[in-house]
Amino acid sequence: MTLSRGRFVRPLVVTVVAAGLMIAAPATAAWARDGGWEPLPFPSYDASCGSTIVHVSAPVNKEFGRTTDLPGGVTRTQVTGRLVLNYATDAGQSVTVNASGPGNLYTYPNGDTQIVSHGLNSFTFSEDQAATLGVPQISVSAGPMDVTFHPDGTVSGHMGNIIEDVCAEIT
Repeated sequence: MTLSRGRFVRPLVVTVVAAGLMIAAPATAAWARDGGWEPLPFPSYDASCGSTIVHVSAPVNKEFGRTTDLPGGVTRTQVTGRLVLNYATDAGQSVTVNASGPGNLYTYPNGDTQIVSHGLNSFTFSEDQAATLGVPQISVSAGPMDVTFHPDGTVSGHMGNIIEDVCAEIT
């Protein structure tokens, strides 16, 4: 999950950064959900499956986040709700998946971002990140996962069970 605006933008970090900006802004009554939950925006972005550019959007985004500060400068964002993602190529191939989680996102003072989740999740990875984790560049996983994205662009951890290889379906 790099914060660059290049081809390998990871959606959850983009969502969390946008959520942080929204949380810092004054909330309106329409945004509010009991207990400090705020809607999490999901900006569209481009990823890739090898040399194929994939356009990622959220036709359904009813995700909410709640951020709390933990000891040691760690920030935890709980994420819940419904998120449906669409992956589409310029050639007209597309796949729509449920990526509703839920999960927790931890940001550490050293710049690491850790995602601990269960349920259905979908991520986009660079070729190197996918190889490190042993997963497709775009996939849907089910079950427990624990992946840490480091500031240098590397990843560590493990995904849940891969139940859908999105790249294989659209390329």
